[in-house]
Amino acid sequence: MRFGMIMVLVGFMLCDLQAQPNYDHFKARVDYFKSSIGKGKNVANLDILNAAKGLSDSIFQTKYVDLQGDILMTIGRINQQLGKMGNAEIYYKQGIAKGRKYNDSLWVANACGRLGNFYVLEERNFLALDYHLKALNLREVHDRSRKSIADTYHNIASVYIQLNNLTTAEDYLKKSLKLKNELKDTFYLGIITTLFADIYSQRGEYQKAEEHYLKDIPKRLHQNNYEGLTISFLGLADNYKAWGKNDDAETYYLKALQASETIKRQRNIGLILLKLGELYRSNGQADRAKAVFKRAIDNCTQVDSRSYQLNAYRNLYLMYKEDGNLPKAMEYLELLSVVQDTTAKEAVEMKMEDMQAAFELSERENKITALDNENKKGKQLRNILILSICLLLSSLAFVVYVYRGRNKALHQLTQEQAHTKALLEEKEALLGNLQQTNLQLIHAEKMASIGVMTAGIAHELNNPVSAIHASVEALMMDFEDLQPLFDSLGKLEKEGTDLATIKNQIQNLDLNSLTAELQSLMSTINNGAQRTAQIVQGLKTFARDSGDEYSVYNITEGLETALTILQHKINHRITVKKDYQYNGSIVCQTSKINQVLLNILDNAVHAVDQGGHINIETKTIENVCEITITDDGSGMDVDVQKKIFEPFFTTKEVGKGTGLGLSISYAIVKQHHGDIVVHSQAGKGTSFVITLPIDRTQSGTNV
Repeated sequence: MRFGMIMVLVGFMLCDLQAQPNYDHFKARVDYFKSSIGKGKNVANLDILNAAKGLSDSIFQTKYVDLQGDILMTIGRINQQLGKMGNAEIYYKQGIAKGRKYNDSLWVANACGRLGNFYVLEERNFLALDYHLKALNLREVHDRSRKSIADTYHNIASVYIQLNNLTTAEDYLKKSLKLKNELKDTFYLGIITTLFADIYSQRGEYQKAEEHYLKDIPKRLHQNNYEGLTISFLGLADNYKAWGKNDDAETYYLKALQASETIKRQRNIGLILLKLGELYRSNGQADRAKAVFKRAIDNCTQVDSRSYQLNAYRNLYLMYKEDGNLPKAMEYLELLSVVQDTTAKEAVEMKMEDMQAAFELSERENKITALDNENKKGKQLRNILILSICLLLSSLAFVVYVYRGRNKALHQLTQEQAHTKALLEEKEALLGNLQQTNLQLIHAEKMASIGVMTAGIAHELNNPVSAIHASVEALMMDFEDLQPLFDSLGKLEKEGTDLATIKNQIQNLDLNSLTAELQSLMSTINNGAQRTAQIVQGLKTFARDSGDEYSVYNITEGLETALTILQHKINHRITVKKDYQYNGSIVCQTSKINQVLLNILDNAVHAVDQGGHINIETKTIENVCEITITDDGSGMDVDVQKKIFEPFFTTKEVGKGTGLGLSISYAIVKQHHGDIVVHSQAGKGTSFVITLPIDRTQSGTNV
């Protein structure tokens, strides 16, 4: 996708070298940017931002005024995807100011809705509500199709959810659904379902919330809608955490993190890392929490996420303080203080702006009420018109006085915002070198598993195929020896060949040895063909992607298939001892359990790479299957054992491990309501013990 985007940008540059583009060309370029960044699978990209800025400069130079609003709103959206929220707000406001002059009312309504959604993300709720209500007023008058009205309803509902006014939010969602049903409009139904899930979760109806969050995940997976998947996974994780299901919460926090990393939504990544760190901290997993908080700090430093960065510093300070590590605690306390000063100032500015919006909303409602009352009083008090005029003039004078005072405050606020903008621009240059992250580690882990599987299958297939090839060549040589005899036998009937000649040929051939050799070669070919079929069948069983479906899985077959794949690494240097006391099946997601067994066995083979023993034992304990994989390698010390299941931790050389294999295996086993523990001593080998429920009712799943 990135290569295709670069080729499009190069095409645009070549067009600029020719004659000055006409209006249609500029409009096509603006439409392209608008459509490309509006997809949930679009990857945030500085190249796109720079290209859009260049297009904006050209549009302003050629004075195509009706395109200026569109390109400014588009640049705002790209900044928002990159996490540059301050820049995004500036471009949105400039876009609305330009577009209001030259575009129709529905365009203005859409722009107000975009800015309203931006303020929802920033939790500046009264500003969000103000812009969504402006959009609603315009759409109710000008949108004859009424489709955008239904969308505005669910946007307003999202604001009331953040204000914890759940009853009003639910009313707006019901209005949106009712109108969409009348219009037979299925667009954005997934957003409405997710908002209902948010309401149920806040009310403590966790099971109902879970059903709504899960409803649209298959569709979003099929569409590669990573923004939508991030929202669903994060909502599920928060719901499970509040529900007390911490293992499920961890699984979906990791899924949300992977979805956000896929499209490089840095601000979302920072938020998810904070939530994951808080989960680890509440579970008593201090080391994992610290590692995640430190990564959150690195990520939040790249974008306008000082509040998230502040949260991470505070948690690290408290954790090191609880550990008694006062020097480290003081270090994070100092960093906390530095960020807190800037954050407090920004929070005050945003709070003032939000309170101003709340005041204006309240004032607008009061004015409407006052006008209604004045109209009623006007009918009753026509004889005191002069007094009414005096009261009106007094009210106007008061409004002017308040307006001037507000303008003065706004002027001061604008100056402070300009100063803040200047400080942010100084740091923007540091963000250019941090774009190629996030997906590399996950991709490396996938490629490592594929490499192990490919090498194993290639080696295992090579042996029987080589045997078949050698046997076929020997058969051809034997056939050449028999050819004269066959020719003589053929001529016996036609030409009357001398029987003495045939007898002499038979004696020269040594038929007994030749018969034995033919039988041996045909047996070798048959065995090779059967072995090849077994390997292929094992590969089909191992590589079958079961997705999230649960099915019956034979533990012994899974272990044997994994050993077959790793046979090229085992060779004759490593002795594998098997003790399969349990030869039954469990109910699980087969492809994921295959991945766990391959990861653990591959680690064991790596531990005894220079030669040694691997013991595999299976048994049952109270309806639970226990799989123990033991090696007599170098083992691990206590510190390494504490970190072995942490994401991104590895003891392998640089370039030979991603640090995600055991972390992913841990998450998969926990998702199956099982457990995985490690027992090891330095110099005395390592044992991994995996326990999985046998009965599907124990795992809480349905086949």
